[in-house]
Amino acid sequence: MTDLATTGAVGAIDHPSGSKRPVPAWLENLAALGWRVLVIVALVVVLAYLGSLIWNVVASIGLAIVVAIVLAPFVIRMRDSGRSRSSAAGIAWLVGIGVGLLLLLLVAVSLVPYVVDIVEALQAGQDEVKSFVADLQLPTWLSTALADALEKAEGVSGDAVSAAVGSVANIAGIVVLAVFLLYFFLRDGDKAWMWLFQTVGEDQRERITTVGDETLGRVGNYVRGTTVVATTVAVTSFIFMLLLGTPLALPLALLAFMAAFIPYFGGAIASLIIVLVTWGAVDSTAALIMAGLLLARFALVETIVRPRAYEQALSIQPALILIVLPIGLQVGGLAGLILAVPLAAVVVSVAQGITRILGPERSPTLPAIVPAWLDRIAQWSWRALLGIAFVALLGLIVVTLPLVTLPVILALIFASTVLPLFAFVLRRGQTRGISAAIAVGGATVAIVGVLAVTLVSLVDQAEELGDAATGGAAEINDAAGGFLGLGTDAVASGSESAVQTILDASSQLAGLGVALVLTVLLTFYFLRDGGRIWAGLMSHVAGGAASQLNAAGAKAFGVLGGYMVGTAAISFVGAASQAAIMWILGLPLVMPVFVLSFFGGFIPYIGSLLTTGLAFLIAVQVGTTVDVVVMGIWTLVFNIVQGNVVAPAVYNRTTSIHPAIVLACIPAASAVAGILGMFLVVPVLGVVLSTWRTILRVIGSDEPAGDSPDVAQLDEVTAPDPS
Repeated sequence: MTDLATTGAVGAIDHPSGSKRPVPAWLENLAALGWRVLVIVALVVVLAYLGSLIWNVVASIGLAIVVAIVLAPFVIRMRDSGRSRSSAAGIAWLVGIGVGLLLLLLVAVSLVPYVVDIVEALQAGQDEVKSFVADLQLPTWLSTALADALEKAEGVSGDAVSAAVGSVANIAGIVVLAVFLLYFFLRDGDKAWMWLFQTVGEDQRERITTVGDETLGRVGNYVRGTTVVATTVAVTSFIFMLLLGTPLALPLALLAFMAAFIPYFGGAIASLIIVLVTWGAVDSTAALIMAGLLLARFALVETIVRPRAYEQALSIQPALILIVLPIGLQVGGLAGLILAVPLAAVVVSVAQGITRILGPERSPTLPAIVPAWLDRIAQWSWRALLGIAFVALLGLIVVTLPLVTLPVILALIFASTVLPLFAFVLRRGQTRGISAAIAVGGATVAIVGVLAVTLVSLVDQAEELGDAATGGAAEINDAAGGFLGLGTDAVASGSESAVQTILDASSQLAGLGVALVLTVLLTFYFLRDGGRIWAGLMSHVAGGAASQLNAAGAKAFGVLGGYMVGTAAISFVGAASQAAIMWILGLPLVMPVFVLSFFGGFIPYIGSLLTTGLAFLIAVQVGTTVDVVVMGIWTLVFNIVQGNVVAPAVYNRTTSIHPAIVLACIPAASAVAGILGMFLVVPVLGVVLSTWRTILRVIGSDEPAGDSPDVAQLDEVTAPDPS
């Protein structure tokens, strides 16, 4: 079978001189163009589908990228003035967070509590318009058409308000993750950009730098220009409503600000809502004046403000905007609508840069109708599709046969964790079998004991934990004047989900027991015979490649073991210190919170944040003011130290994973595989990132087969009796 990559084009076939082509030349060239377009479109569709599965993560990354692009010029300026990467990123991050918190506070305080009032005022305005139309005594066909139009307008405006409010909680979750990612993007974004193109030749480095600078400038100017336009719309709308006596001026102005980030439709819907509210709350004359003012404002913005705001910004085709807006709405609701165009701007700018980076060189066999850049993207695309299909097949196997694949994965992690104990016993003169039995048996007893304590502590008090968390959140909301209702709802929903998860786990002890027994047995055999199994596999690999794979396997085992031991130590210290403080303060539920904190520590960053937050909510619910202050200070200090000092040091040393990757992959793994995915994603990523270069070198090697390799790393520790 001829590789698509080596033919240059499907139709570029050498024919003997004078021979008749089996198909017309135009069909060959059309096929050459067609398969390239098809594989690129297929890759885009697959990536879009995968993105929809983890939309919140994709939206958080996209939001962080957009904000980082906006703030990048300030970071670069501070670096050029002598500040370090971390310092410049930290200052810009704090500025961005301050502006974002101010906006969120305005929305939470000035928009969300007045949603019902806005809907009622909107309904009153629509009723007034219907009455006005009825009094005109228009022809039947015209009155019917107007009535239908009003009904549709009522549905659109009502749905817009409902979508804006219903998406606030979802947007809040996206914003929280984006906040954590933003700092790392500001600090290391340029490194990530260069890493993406690390395989490009030196002659193209200058092109990449130029494209990156242009992307920052053009996309940043677009986002800043949109913000200027949105602010202008919000301020003028607020002034108009104050002059005409329209109620709910500030909430409606904030709604107009958010809607201005949605091209074409957002501004029109916000203006319609303002006019209808004015009609219902004031009168028809005020509504007509409001409509005239909004139209005049629209003309001024389009002719004066927008051209200046978008100067040197990326120009996006209106057709593309009309395409990406419904896609954003379908995938992410209001958040998708707001982020659709900025993300499209990033993609368009990067795509334009990539076509320039790929260069104009073309294969002599490539048909003239196929651009060189299209051919190269297509060559990457069909290979990427095969890679995604391979990974999907592995995932399907894992999901279809969990009773087989899950114990194997857990056994590998378990074996790497107890490997130091196995080696210690082995060096004391014991056989491999006895050493494996001692290591696995001792660790199994400890794990079973921990699981028993976990079940006893959590199952009986799971509902009490949920009630305490919900009650603490409700008290905080009451103290804040009711403005944190969304947070209370989120805590209540999360508590209910966590309680149900605990109860479900307790009801599935039989299945868990089978998986645990298989895991223990597999761990024993992996320790006892793993070296020989690995050596047998490597005997079929060329000598040089085998030595590289041996080193990669040893490194992968070291990463797994180091991560699990290090994370267990961090989790225990954090959980124990939290339990000690709760016990000293006399707070209830110490043991179940300790267990949750210990296991939560295995979910980097997010787990500790949630479990320490739970302890704080318990203090709010049942503790004194002193208890709340002490737990609040401890929670803040612990998360700052653990998130910025301890966790990065452990993960960088054991898994070499950038914190931004960890933060993005944890919720993605949760969406795909639930809690187990959150536990496993970091060690699995650590193995992949520590071995992928070696794997690629081996796969790409043309070295001929040589002698059988040496025994694998696991057998380097010899024993008196290898049986």
